[in-house]
Amino acid sequence: MVHLSNEALRRLFSYRRTRDGTQVPNTITGNIYDYACWNWVLSGGTLTASDFKSSSSIINNVLEMTGSGYPISVKPDAKNQYPGNDADFALLPGLLQAAQDEPGSFKQDNVEQCDFLRCLVRIMLRVNGLTPIAFSATNRYNVIVRSSDWWNTDHWALKLYLKQDATQFIQTVPELPLKFSCSNVWDEDLPFVEISIAGLHQNQVDQLDAVQFSTCRGWVTKLTRTRDTVAYLCQAELQAGGGQCGNCAFVACQHHLGSYDNADVFKWGLKNAESNYQCQFCRRGVMQIFG
Repeated sequence: MVHLSNEALRRLFSYRRTRDGTQVPNTITGNIYDYACWNWVLSGGTLTASDFKSSSSIINNVLEMTGSGYPISVKPDAKNQYPGNDADFALLPGLLQAAQDEPGSFKQDNVEQCDFLRCLVRIMLRVNGLTPIAFSATNRYNVIVRSSDWWNTDHWALKLYLKQDATQFIQTVPELPLKFSCSNVWDEDLPFVEISIAGLHQNQVDQLDAVQFSTCRGWVTKLTRTRDTVAYLCQAELQAGGGQCGNCAFVACQHHLGSYDNADVFKWGLKNAESNYQCQFCRRGVMQIFG
């Protein structure tokens, strides 16, 4: 597995985080566009729904279902079909029984249901060449899976963590390009599980590496014909002399670097007491100047 470079991370986090995010270049066609969230997270876009390693195929090959689609047992040969997952296959039968004891749909506070889905997702990740590791919300790469059922998956997203004020989600749905710099994992009403992974696929890194720096996100003002003052984003191309916040990754061109004065007003060209430019967005970070 491979990792995003520090330069690629700086570019990805230079954009404003919004619910719908920003399009990753060249992802509006092909398997990513057709098969969407699970396909990109698991493989970077190489799978199809009928593939032996797809999320739906793994569920069908691992779980014995009733006619109405409710899991009743783990198939005896499942472990042999998907080797390298002995620990999780050992947990599945007990968790399945415990999860069945509470009827109804997937509940976020049901420990057994969450653990069962985590086991399934870890199996899916390993089968597709990704390595689950000990969970931490501050790991660089986390996979988030939302679902209405504790034995299935509805929506997948990759969480990127840079710092406390710099977290984003990468995700897509069918017939939508891959989006980065998302502030939310979609399907917000559904329960979820979160699993840390050690790294990414090379094709995922290559796709995200195509993202270029955002334009200047500094807020500036202009006077309208009616003499009203309105705020808008500068959006100038970033050049030497501009900067990026070391805390939240906000970017500004050289003309819109500054600091907040004693009256809590942001002043362009003003440096703080430590002779640094202050982040206009999070206020806590120091702007690192581009050479």
